[in-house]
Amino acid sequence: MEIKYTRKDFFYILILILNIGINLLTIIAGKYLGINLELSGIFILWLSIIAVAYGLKFIFWFILHRKFKLSFIYPLLSLNYFFSLFLGKVLFQEDITIYKIIGSIVIVVGVFIIAMSSKKMEGI
Repeated sequence: MEIKYTRKDFFYILILILNIGINLLTIIAGKYLGINLELSGIFILWLSIIAVAYGLKFIFWFILHRKFKLSFIYPLLSLNYFFSLFLGKVLFQEDITIYKIIGSIVIVVGVFIIAMSSKKMEGI
């Protein structure tokens, strides 16, 4: 049985990917704000990025709810834990331990199981 996807389906998948990326951006911006709490130009820049990103996440969240069930979307957004592990290493020189890697693998496997729990992607 072949599953055919339309342009609209790819639009929703793109929105889902953008939502994950924007969530990562807010995580990074929040970390930079935490590092430099002094009121300065860079502080205002990161604060502005967070405000715009949260606005976009809010809009994208509503778009995604038109197509997918919450039980499908929310676990996919937890992939941010996996991606943030590597961004923390690259951007902030944070340690990656075996426990963090195992925990991230468990999260990704759990997300995969949830995503594949139906015969096809929910809503598509």
